[in-house]
Amino acid sequence: MLDILAFGAHPDDVEIGIGGTIAVHTAKGFRCGIVDLTQGERASHGTPEERAREGKEAARVLGAEVRECANLPDAFIKSDDKSKKIVIELIRKFRPRIVLCPYYEDNHPDHINGSLLVKEACHLSGLLKYPAEGKAYRPSKIFYYFLGKTANPTLLIDISSQVDKKWQAIACHYSQFALPSEFRVETEVNSPLFIQYLKSRDQFFGSFIKAPYAEGLVPEGKVSLPDLFLGEGK
Repeated sequence: MLDILAFGAHPDDVEIGIGGTIAVHTAKGFRCGIVDLTQGERASHGTPEERAREGKEAARVLGAEVRECANLPDAFIKSDDKSKKIVIELIRKFRPRIVLCPYYEDNHPDHINGSLLVKEACHLSGLLKYPAEGKAYRPSKIFYYFLGKTANPTLLIDISSQVDKKWQAIACHYSQFALPSEFRVETEVNSPLFIQYLKSRDQFFGSFIKAPYAEGLVPEGKVSLPDLFLGEGK
């Protein structure tokens, strides 16, 4: 049903890590969806209801067709049987060609554990006899995106044409990114330096391909190409 299904541990992870990549692909007509593994209920600001509304609006900005929540416990994600069953059923429901999830080395345990959970679920989803709802299905490829830590990306996506949509989608998460005030404690993400860091990171990745902005991805395993011209012909 979907070309790309992007998983995030928290409701703003996809926007931060690969919002531009989602926008680039939806602009080209690819069908994309987002799954938040948790409601982000343990964040310093914002209720689950507020965060759900913000996430829906951000998905609309990026052009994603669906956004769902797996309702796993924030700060307690783990790749246990119950969690795998939930994620497998989402994969079987949407049947994405490509899955995106957080890079497996990160500062936040939810990002690390969420990455492992999605990787294992993608494999198990293809087993005919795995006890979960839906017809067996395995995505053709997994790509990891960066959040709290970066590494040398294997693939770079030029997001320059859609970068404004990325910032707009991030701004939709007002409960998280509104500046600290008398009534709002300062967190890692609502500091003005955080957006500056994101822009600097995407500009740095862009410099590798001579583009204003890019997002970096790391594939699970090797990537095959039809030829060096990506099948475009002579």
